Amino acid sequence: MISVDDAVEIVLGEAETLPTMHVVIEGSKGYILSEPVFSDIDFPAFDRVMMDGYALMAASSGEGVILPVDGVVSAGEFRTDPVPEGHAVKIMTGAPLPPGTDAVIQVELTSDAGDGNVKLNAGIESGTNIAVQGEEVKKGVELLPVGLVIDSAVASVMAMAGRAKVNVYSVPRIGILSTGSELVRPSKKIPEPGQIRDSNTYGLNVQCLLWGGVPIRLGNPGDDPDELKRFIEKGLEYNILALTGGVSMGDYDLAPDILREIGVEILFHKVAQKPGKPLLFGKRDKTYVFGLPGNPVAAYLGFELYAGPLIRRMSGDVDFRTEWFKATAAGEFKVKTDRTLLKASKIVWEDGGWKAYPVDSMGSADIFAVVGTNSFVRLKEGKYVVPAGEEVDFFFTRGNHHGTQR
Repeated sequence: MISVDDAVEIVLGEAETLPTMHVVIEGSKGYILSEPVFSDIDFPAFDRVMMDGYALMAASSGEGVILPVDGVVSAGEFRTDPVPEGHAVKIMTGAPLPPGTDAVIQVELTSDAGDGNVKLNAGIESGTNIAVQGEEVKKGVELLPVGLVIDSAVASVMAMAGRAKVNVYSVPRIGILSTGSELVRPSKKIPEPGQIRDSNTYGLNVQCLLWGGVPIRLGNPGDDPDELKRFIEKGLEYNILALTGGVSMGDYDLAPDILREIGVEILFHKVAQKPGKPLLFGKRDKTYVFGLPGNPVAAYLGFELYAGPLIRRMSGDVDFRTEWFKATAAGEFKVKTDRTLLKASKIVWEDGGWKAYPVDSMGSADIFAVVGTNSFVRLKEGKYVVPAGEEVDFFFTRGNHHGTQR
């Protein structure tokens, strides 16, 4: 067996970023930029009015001053004729500042003087309520760097820079299959004695989506070696193959030998962790292979700790790695194992720090206990109890909110 840390480094060390592709803004969510985006114009592109009011020369302003109103300028209009000296123009937020003016007095500081005139109730300085051309961003400045994940703000900036399409890194496609002749579909109303509804492929499907991958559920080949081999060969057509079950030491744990037979290089098999000791990782050509244990909690943990970070690196997040935090135990964590224990837990922010609440569980098959958790606490091997108040290490699982209230 190898350590958890060594297993993580082997997986991340193998990661290769996928080729780039074009996406349109509307379909860009979650992709990672493979090229920088530069401003093609100044922002703002003109001296922009920031408040509804009246454009004028500040030197003409003053409390009680009455000025003739020489027209109206709306957003989207551009007045080319200079405003006569001693006059004002009614103007709307977002409109270009008319020539012959250098400030805008907001409408709240004025009143109607009748006969097309406006009364100023205060004086203002030059530049008031004006965003000067280029004061936000100059033409040619890099707005978005390579490696940035596209979210709402990034998409907005892309649009402002005139980029209806942009180059991004491709995201991996993940083939998912589960082994075991005992497995049946969730639609099986009443499983026969000895049958179990397949939960792993559905859970892994959602995990792939949360990590930004594209899942393809391949189904369940059962325990027939020839059928399993055909399914694995199909899975090797994708960027990542994630199979669950069949990777331990039982008579029907066929996956490791089949993988070797068809040319998969096994980079490690068995990790000193609980749950998930039988975890396997390998590679054939450009396809990575994860052999995850069949117990649902072990499969879930293995994907979170190893496969998910690989997906991020392949997608262009080249420095991604799971971030570990410190928390104070809010209850007892009982340890009795010869391997690193990774225990599903509930982390909340309380009294200025993270608190880790242990969750009662019946073991690596008890996926019911994981519902509502948002992290895994890491505990060293041994037989001992971590009392409430001691410090523990943890990482957040993907897609769960940090600092949720208990």
